[in-house]
Amino acid sequence: MTAVALSKSFVWLRLVGCAPGRLCRAALLVLLGAFLAAAYLPGSVVPDTLDMCGQALTGAYTTWHSPVIAGLWGFFDPPIEAIFLLTLAVTIISVHLILSRWLRPWIALTGTAIVVLFPATVGWLGHVGKDQWFAAVFLLGTALVARAGTETRVRLRRALLVGVIICFWLAIAARKNAMLPVGAALLVAWPVPITILGRLDKLPLLRRVLASSAVFVLLLGSVSVFTSVVVRPTPAHPEQTTYMFDLTGISLMQGQMMFPSGTFPSGTTLSELDRFYDVKTGDPYFFAPDTPVNPFMPAPQVSALKQKWLEVVRAHPGDYLRIRLSYSWALLGISAPHPLWSMNDAGSLPSSLNSPCRVPDRTFPSLHKRVFNFLLGLEKHNIFRSWMFLAALVLASLAAGLRHVTEARVLLVAGLMSLAGIALAGISPTFRYSWFTALCALLAVALALRRIPGFARPDPPIGLSVQQIVDPVSQQRSPGTRVVEMPKTATWGAKSGSKD
Repeated sequence: MTAVALSKSFVWLRLVGCAPGRLCRAALLVLLGAFLAAAYLPGSVVPDTLDMCGQALTGAYTTWHSPVIAGLWGFFDPPIEAIFLLTLAVTIISVHLILSRWLRPWIALTGTAIVVLFPATVGWLGHVGKDQWFAAVFLLGTALVARAGTETRVRLRRALLVGVIICFWLAIAARKNAMLPVGAALLVAWPVPITILGRLDKLPLLRRVLASSAVFVLLLGSVSVFTSVVVRPTPAHPEQTTYMFDLTGISLMQGQMMFPSGTFPSGTTLSELDRFYDVKTGDPYFFAPDTPVNPFMPAPQVSALKQKWLEVVRAHPGDYLRIRLSYSWALLGISAPHPLWSMNDAGSLPSSLNSPCRVPDRTFPSLHKRVFNFLLGLEKHNIFRSWMFLAALVLASLAAGLRHVTEARVLLVAGLMSLAGIALAGISPTFRYSWFTALCALLAVALALRRIPGFARPDPPIGLSVQQIVDPVSQQRSPGTRVVEMPKTATWGAKSGSKD
């Protein structure tokens, strides 16, 4: 009787889509998330997060970090541990959704565990901050837009695209330089409606650019309107650090001060700036105890600084390029290792920064200490460099198949654009700014496993070509031909039924 009852239970589970294997994999994903949650709860925080938390508590917002997210934080007032758990859950689910489209279920589960537990990524995954929020919603948007590109049910496809817009909206709101990854992702992955811009059917690239640009402008415009109308932050001009970093480097190369009056205290000399300045990292230049630099200048001074920066860069483009390349080599870990603690940051305490933010003590301090010390031991050996992940991202994306695998295209362009934005405006070589690219690289490596027959799904999603969708009835129906309804969207260019 027990065996009969058990078999009936399995039948009912299969009828509702909950086969025993699927339930087992779901339980293992929960255990994976539970382990990471136990190791890091309530989540580590950096000064940026404490600043945003303080703004959320006081209601006085600035544009230095992410005013939209700080405003939402202040409105909903969630505890920091709830934010950490939600971000962690979304990240794990997104990684699994991306891999499960192309890999066999148990291979996808194994790949998910390896990606989230990889030493170079798990350290920052245990944090609460704008980098983690951006990564979580961007990867979820990637999973949704890939499914929308091959979904034949109109209502479900529309729902997926609405989800993509929400995710990418939050990604832009979470991190300012997310505009480049999001814009590139829309260009290579957004399903272009055939009914819109239909007269451009012979110009698919132009139609794709117009459609993705329209969505991108909608996202940027709505984030901007929400920021100015709802949050109404005080302008803080974080771009001033980039202007100062570049101008100082060019001034040292040319041997003369190239700053607007009032930038430094009276009597500041070029040799004094040289004592603090390092083209590979701007952290001591801006934040050392005795530095003459003020990284929080008022708006009139920032405006004058911007004009001077434009003037000097135009006059000395070669020096500017050398500065940015030198910094980029440090960012990639080519000229030197990443700073210690930049892969496995211990987090900051509110008391050390006089922040009103409430960050509880570690839930399981002994477990956190063991995980932290293990990762720190690996980091001390300088095993991982950003250039390694950049190379892995390019090679693995190509191996996965850019034409057929939407996720590989999105991960490639997003990882490249994320680093490009930092290379143009960054001042610190900390691994935190390469963390998202490393995460994209690990996902691309996992997707490349689809080339191994035993790892690939037997029924991978098939893209539809523009020609098939524009004129789906042009092909004559022959006896015995099975006709499949085509969705009225155009993907990047995969051919239906083709194999690579």
